[in-house]
Amino acid sequence: MLSRLLHAAIVIFGVLLLTFLLVHAVPGDPVDVMLGDSATMADRDQLRADLGLDQPILTQFWQYLHKLSRADFGQSIHTHQPIAELIVARYPATLKLAICALLIGLAIGIPLGIYGALHNGKWQDMLVTLISVRFSAMPAFWLGPLLMLLFAVWLGWLPVSGMEGQSSIILPALTLGFGLSAILTRMTRTSMLEVLNEDFIRTARAKGLSEREVITRHALRAALLPIITIVGLQMGSLLAGTVITETIFSWEGVGRLLVESIEKRDYPVTQACVLAIALSYVLVNAATDIAYRLADPRTKGA
Repeated sequence: MLSRLLHAAIVIFGVLLLTFLLVHAVPGDPVDVMLGDSATMADRDQLRADLGLDQPILTQFWQYLHKLSRADFGQSIHTHQPIAELIVARYPATLKLAICALLIGLAIGIPLGIYGALHNGKWQDMLVTLISVRFSAMPAFWLGPLLMLLFAVWLGWLPVSGMEGQSSIILPALTLGFGLSAILTRMTRTSMLEVLNEDFIRTARAKGLSEREVITRHALRAALLPIITIVGLQMGSLLAGTVITETIFSWEGVGRLLVESIEKRDYPVTQACVLAIALSYVLVNAATDIAYRLADPRTKGA
């Protein structure tokens, strides 16, 4: 457990350092964005000093770490709001979108994977493989506008974008969920094929259990171990991957806040958003590890 905590701390520190350096390497000056072209040099220098941007990069990074150690995320350069409030206000929307996308991915991927494994080598299996390949080949920046054009513009069934009403989450959740379902389909199919050839499955069938009981009570339970790992990793990826989808559908989450802060050169907000996403990824991986150990007692001593 201690080694895992140390590894997580190293990962988070690396994320903080790389994000800080990359954000400051992005062309453009937040002072120019805030004051415009008509500002005098004296005004620019004064604002840069007030924001601490006139100090060396390492000094700025040390001050940033010192604030984080006191749970102080600072204030937004543009709105002067506490960054913690901005993250807390936006994070539930991102979490809701990620959970809905995960449920869609599970609802599509696991049944398709089981169906393909049970019809291994047949045309049904080939159809499942084709569907999963198609889903995995559709990036969010292409699939999102396509779904928007079809269901919102042409058919008028769903809102184009925004967060007005419960139906507004359907299109962005489908955009993320389809890609996840492709991964879960392939993993479930592979895992089920391995399990179906085990001796305990043949024993269960020899006892006279129905095929449905064999699949649900024995095969699927044994095949869940690698699926749990993939689900945990993909949940972390969903939290990070909502950046593009939230931007496409104007979903007011952490991902869109991150894009907005980059456009405005709002360094503190950008760093806080990346930190929130990184922490979410680490926590999800820790929860996945716990779930894996609960599902397979043999790994408790590992």
